[in-house]
Amino acid sequence: MKLAGSTWGASANTLRSSALQVLCYSAAEYCAPVWSRSAHTSQVDVQLNLPRQQWSLLNRFHTEHGHCGACRRKWRLTDTDLCPCGETQTMSHIVESCPLRKLNGGLSRLHSADEDAVSWLTNYGS
Repeated sequence: MKLAGSTWGASANTLRSSALQVLCYSAAEYCAPVWSRSAHTSQVDVQLNLPRQQWSLLNRFHTEHGHCGACRRKWRLTDTDLCPCGETQTMSHIVESCPLRKLNGGLSRLHSADEDAVSWLTNYGS
C-alpha cells in the first residue's frame, strides 16, 4: 500500500487486521503470562472468554461505534438518528439512559461482565 510516496511494509488487510486486534484485545491478553499468576485473573478472564458475538458487542459499546441510530445516520444507512424512545440513539444512550433498553449500572457494569450484564448483551445481540 502506498501512502504519500512511501511504501508500507504490510498490505492494507494486514494493517486493518492489526488495528482491529489492538482495538479488540485488551492489554491483559498480551500480558497473559503475567496475569496467569495474578490474584485478579478471574476478573480478567471473564471478559476475555466471552463468546465472540458478545465480546464484539461489548467492544462496540466501549468504542461508541456500533449499530445505533447515530452511527447508521453517519454511515448514511438511515435518515434519522432517533431511538424508539424519542432521543438521539448513541451506543452510550442505549446502555446508559434509554428507558427501553438500558442496563442498570451502565457501561461500567457491562465491562464487569457479570451474569446480568452478559445476559443483557445476549438479549441485546439477538
